[in-house]
Amino acid sequence: MARLFTTSRWLRSHGGKNGHQVFIRVRMHNGFVTEIPVYDYVNYTKLPICVKKEHWNKGHVMGGKYHIPTHEVNLLLAKVERNVRDSVNELTEKNIQIKRDNIIRLTYINEENAKENERKIASGEIIVNEDGGAFASHEEFVEFIEQSDDPKFDTLKKSMGIYKKEYILDFWDDFIKDCAPNSYTAPRHAIEEYINNSGDNCKAIDFSAQWLERFFKHIIENGFSFRKDGKERKPYTITTVAKYHKHLTAFGDFLFEDLKLINNQDYRRFNLKKKAKKKSLIKYNPEPYINTHALYKKEFDWFYSFIFENKQLGVVRDMFILQVWLGGLRQSDFYGISDINFHRDSTGNYKVWFEQKKTDDDVLNIVNQNYLIPILEKYPNGFNEFPAVNEYNKLLKTSAEKAGLKRELKFRREFAKDKEATIEWHPIYKKICNKWARNCAVSILAELGYPDDRISKFTGHRDLEMIKHYKQIHQKEINTMMEEVRPEQVKEL
Repeated sequence: MARLFTTSRWLRSHGGKNGHQVFIRVRMHNGFVTEIPVYDYVNYTKLPICVKKEHWNKGHVMGGKYHIPTHEVNLLLAKVERNVRDSVNELTEKNIQIKRDNIIRLTYINEENAKENERKIASGEIIVNEDGGAFASHEEFVEFIEQSDDPKFDTLKKSMGIYKKEYILDFWDDFIKDCAPNSYTAPRHAIEEYINNSGDNCKAIDFSAQWLERFFKHIIENGFSFRKDGKERKPYTITTVAKYHKHLTAFGDFLFEDLKLINNQDYRRFNLKKKAKKKSLIKYNPEPYINTHALYKKEFDWFYSFIFENKQLGVVRDMFILQVWLGGLRQSDFYGISDINFHRDSTGNYKVWFEQKKTDDDVLNIVNQNYLIPILEKYPNGFNEFPAVNEYNKLLKTSAEKAGLKRELKFRREFAKDKEATIEWHPIYKKICNKWARNCAVSILAELGYPDDRISKFTGHRDLEMIKHYKQIHQKEINTMMEEVRPEQVKEL
């Protein structure tokens, strides 16, 4: 049976300072077309979702800054589009006129009902009355809510203006805003899930090594899930757990040094590894840069020169070459590059300027003319559009397989709950992804014997450990290179 309508995600043609507003376009087969705005409800207030065109790709948000993380924005778009479809189906089944107002009302009916219920609860309208209500007066109701320690009333307290910051997550946003980089917000979801599952909510004044012990023991044993129902759990890696420990230690310093909410640094007594192995949460040491793989220069040049019958595979390969020799760009930086970022100096050399999203550093790189000029000339008008990141990685793997990049690589899986690492071997084409661009830039320059400081200047690395990693991998090539560099007889200058 043919579908009566289709939906798609669409950006309004004119934008503002925050970008272009997102709509769900409904196209009925009878010719009726309408657009439903995408809202998020923050503290029961509608917030229109706006995206800049450079961060929009086939209905998905690829970057930018919002009130929630980018992946949550995409989940919101999927949820609203699903609600729009359900609304149209319900209107059709009940033979109600399909018009914009009706679709919007049904799409956001749950959020609007929650807003109205919150208003009634806050005013005491459905709890306080003269005919046997739970409270004799509104004042008694407010007093009850104010004195309650039940976390289910926290949202209500905030809306009533009587919420008092007390628990560690009450101070987390201030920690990120005033003290730590945005990346330090990573443990928040794990903390929220732990508190909801265990009831072990920690007051800021009680932040200690004992609470950290309970928290980390729980997440190591139970892992994490991307699903709202908590199913399909996956184990944490040692590096992730160690990162969370670093972030929570910094949070403890914030409570101790900045806010002076605690008068000691007991939280610093907690360690993931202890002298007694049985008492240690982490049973073995992780290896740095264990799965930091890259192509050798011969493999890279073969890939660069390979002729693909499938045009799309060739385009993705060319994107990867650009990503490597524009400085080993991270995907988020690479997708933000356009012609305005390129500059050609008086000598004819291209340079590229961009702001690194991860570090907020400004970068000005000389572009490798030898690899990139043929590609830039091949695409004088640029790429029509970038594929979504997961599609880019999928196509890159296919192109590597077609080019015959099958060298076996060793991969270590270091899960925090295991007693030892698991070793697996995979061919290049099964594991290559956009993140390898950065690795390849460092690896090839290390293989050619360039000094660490020059490599780091090109790739924007602050930490030289990754460069040292590749210097060790290519030690044989470096030794051979040094043997080939010999003095010549110079008769005169």
